[in-house]
Amino acid sequence: MRLATRKFLVGLVVVIVPMILAGGSLFAQDLSNKLNMLEIVISNLIARVEALEKRVNALERNLSGGISKAPKKEILTKETTRPSLTDGFEDIGNGFFVRNVRFNPFGDNVLFTGEIANRSEKNYRFAKFKLEIYDDRDLLVKKEEFTIPDSPKDSVKPFEAMLAGVEAGLISRYVIRAAD
Repeated sequence: MRLATRKFLVGLVVVIVPMILAGGSLFAQDLSNKLNMLEIVISNLIARVEALEKRVNALERNLSGGISKAPKKEILTKETTRPSLTDGFEDIGNGFFVRNVRFNPFGDNVLFTGEIANRSEKNYRFAKFKLEIYDDRDLLVKKEEFTIPDSPKDSVKPFEAMLAGVEAGLISRYVIRAAD
């Protein structure tokens, strides 16, 4: 019985393994497509959360509008000292700065990484940015929005975003801006 079972299992492996290996490229493509779809779903969910956050903030302002508050006293001080943003940081607007931006090939896509500094006066649950990618002829290749979660004021944190359908070799120049 053991010998028959062993022969059956060996025969099964001999038949199934080539089928798995032959379908490996199909499996990888399916996996890539599913990952791309997940990125889109996550991006849509982030947009919905941001819209809800705006609605909650508006409701909070409306509710607190009827309550009288003592006016805040402004404290006049000399210019506030901020940590220096040298060391390769580039101003991208709204108090955000970026450095060490890289575009690394990742299959048919590009992994976009770097560091972002929030030097604004605001803590962000989700900070939104716009990226434009240009080729060597200075033609726009792609516009993309990406979001960085949990960006407290006066912080520096690494980020990464997947850019679908872009070849790293096409990227000659990029522009990043903080979205309003």
